[in-house]
Amino acid sequence: MPEPFREDDLLAYIRDQSRMLGPRVRTGPGDDLAVLDFHGHGLLVGVDQVIEGVHFSKGTAPELVGRKAVVRNISDVAGMAARPLAMVASCVLPPDVSPEFARRLVDAVRRTALQFNAPLVGGDTALHRGPGPLTVSVTVLAEPVSQAMHPVLRSGGHANDRLFVTGSLGGSLLPDGTGKHLDFEPRLDEAEALHATLGGELHAMMDLSDGLARDAARLAEASGLQAVIDVAALPCNPGCGWREAMCDGEDYELLLAVGGTRAVPAVVGRGRTRISQVGVLRAMPLPNAPRVVCMLSDVELSLDGAAGFHDATRVFEAR
Repeated sequence: MPEPFREDDLLAYIRDQSRMLGPRVRTGPGDDLAVLDFHGHGLLVGVDQVIEGVHFSKGTAPELVGRKAVVRNISDVAGMAARPLAMVASCVLPPDVSPEFARRLVDAVRRTALQFNAPLVGGDTALHRGPGPLTVSVTVLAEPVSQAMHPVLRSGGHANDRLFVTGSLGGSLLPDGTGKHLDFEPRLDEAEALHATLGGELHAMMDLSDGLARDAARLAEASGLQAVIDVAALPCNPGCGWREAMCDGEDYELLLAVGGTRAVPAVVGRGRTRISQVGVLRAMPLPNAPRVVCMLSDVELSLDGAAGFHDATRVFEAR
């Protein structure tokens, strides 16, 4: 039997092959965005995509598709406490696309980019020769909130750091393709406010796109630690239990690791977004221990952060 494909295995391979990238690369593959040294200043760059049948269902309005393609990238910018600068985009359109649909799609990308002060400055378009899914890929350029404040990486967590999330989790992508994942607000303002309030005690942060179980495992692994999640403390969306909050994905909230004893505000940002403590980081008890452990009523439940979790791909493949 051929070895099954696992996304996290490929990402690990890419990181392993990217260790010698030159002195101008401050942070390479493995974080929300790469960080480059650009004439003494930090320049952040990242790319993300939305694919019909994976990140949205067939028949979704082009305005929602274009918006999601942009805000997925803005959420990555927020995950590093940075500010977007500009974007380029590319799209691969199905052969039967109408000119009106294509224009509405491009207008949505352009309009949403401007809303976040990151103008669309270029890109590319192509048509499938045969049947193929609509795909929109966006590359974002960003900068630190100030050159005196470095981006917040996933790898800065310390043992005994407290873990917090913004907002609420679970149920963001419904079986019919609708849900919060199409109209969420990336946590740019919240990330900047947390960075300003917590300063050096904000040790690590990332956005939650693949579910808390997988993403907490990624932050813990990058920091060389284990994440212990108190599932009773999870802020769940209506109709969701702790399993959905851990595993559904497409939340686009922030996960942050905070050191010391400094109080973390209960709400943050102009939108008064709730902040909830959901766990802690600790040293790995054994080399092969899971990166995420869930605690429920004093019972320890381990979760494999790299496999077995619900994600957007399964929603539409099953239809």
